[in-house]
Amino acid sequence: QVANGVVDAFVHTVEQYVTKPVDAKIQDRFAEGILLTLIEDGPKALKEPENYDVRANVMWAATQALNGLIGAGVPQDWATHMLGHEL
Repeated sequence: QVANGVVDAFVHTVEQYVTKPVDAKIQDRFAEGILLTLIEDGPKALKEPENYDVRANVMWAATQALNGLIGAGVPQDWATHMLGHEL
């Protein structure tokens, strides 16, 4: 379940980040931070399931990936997300 959660948060972030270019530096940098945290701490969460700090970082990254803040005021493309629902 942890691996699925990390991948889900990563994909949600990418769906809001890789769209049309706009000058939304805060949203972009925030999304980049989420992605970097998931890349760094996602594997650690699997290898060190008792590591509270790693789990907390993954939890915060997932929360921020899914709460809509990084998509505020920027175009979003949820077409791939809808394909995933159909699969």
